[in-house]
Amino acid sequence: MIYQVHHIKYVTIITLIASIFFLTSNKSTAQVSDPTRQDERKAESVGLKECIEIAFENNLQLVAARNRLGIADADRLKASLLLPSNPEVKTELGARESSSERHTDYTIELSQEIEVYGQRRKRINVANKKIERVEFEIADVERNVIADVKTSFYEVLTSQEIVKLQSYAESIFKRQWNATMEKYKAGAISALELNSIKIRYGLSKQQLLAAKKNNQNSLLNLKLLLGKSKDEPLSIKGDLAYRSLQVNLEDLLTSAYETRPDLKAMELEKERASQEISLRKAEKIPNPDLSGFFTREEGGADDIVGGSVSISIPIWDRKQSEIKKARTARDTAGINLKNKYLGIQKEVEAAYRSFMAEKEGISIYTDEIMPQVDESLRLNEISYKEGKINFVGFLTVESDLIDTRAAYLNILLDYNKAIINLETVSGVKLY
Repeated sequence: MIYQVHHIKYVTIITLIASIFFLTSNKSTAQVSDPTRQDERKAESVGLKECIEIAFENNLQLVAARNRLGIADADRLKASLLLPSNPEVKTELGARESSSERHTDYTIELSQEIEVYGQRRKRINVANKKIERVEFEIADVERNVIADVKTSFYEVLTSQEIVKLQSYAESIFKRQWNATMEKYKAGAISALELNSIKIRYGLSKQQLLAAKKNNQNSLLNLKLLLGKSKDEPLSIKGDLAYRSLQVNLEDLLTSAYETRPDLKAMELEKERASQEISLRKAEKIPNPDLSGFFTREEGGADDIVGGSVSISIPIWDRKQSEIKKARTARDTAGINLKNKYLGIQKEVEAAYRSFMAEKEGISIYTDEIMPQVDESLRLNEISYKEGKINFVGFLTVESDLIDTRAAYLNILLDYNKAIINLETVSGVKLY
């Protein structure tokens, strides 16, 4: 299956309305100062790739997940020890009396437990499976961090564009309000017209404030994901282009089953539990203790050197409890694995349906609505130039076009979120 990506040029709001801006402003008009944007200019702009790299370095959830790998590696280190326990040294000292004198005898004994029946190899196998499982668990955390960063990144980009759009709208209505006040003072317009412009100007200011607040909240959320403090400056750069994608549900499901790290982690947990059963069965045969001793009798003719082998008899404890626990863990892992397959299928199907719905919605905008908006923008400008409509009529049309463009930006954000979700649940890189 080939995923086709068609890039459709996204023309920014500022570029499209530049000509209208010059129609309705003069050189002495001051631009509205935005402290938020000024703060952002102090920071170096970063793209999506850089944001993901920063999150990988600073995200606390990832740091905690990677620490679990250290614990698993420590378990393997213990399992790799050549002998299961430290040697033991025993000494004995005693007095012996004869008819004529008193003697002191002493004994030194060294013993060591020896593993049999491949226990060390089996223990290493269990530890290795645990390490592999933890590595996939880390990859799964990374998968979700990437999804969160991508979503937050596009939310910030969208909110920035909406701030630009609402700033432009507010500046237009501010100038119109000032002009209308002069006309009203001169008696050229009615109080009803004055109130209408005042209402529209107030609404534009409220929409701009809401857009700035949403942008600040989105930026704060991104900073938290990147492990940055709320006061640390952050400026992002990116592309909000609409990309038409062709995807196939069966291919998405196949990819999810092959690449999902959370699924791989569960498969390895089942393998680890099976390896542990083998280890516990091997432990049913007790490990022998080999020992050697040296005894010296004071006043005696000879020293005594010898050795012994001791082994416990598995009558009562035959690792029944440990084997049962390991089997239960294996069976539970098998149930969890089947449930995970079903869960992934539901996730992919739901993400696919959501994507197709968003794709249909944005296609209406890109194919039917936005071309008409662009054409209306051009015709509105021509009509105003030729005097066919007054400034109030021009602003009314312009207001509708601005609202439509704001709606399009939010639809585009939902579409991008649907793509991110589809990538996350399927493991397919769409763009």
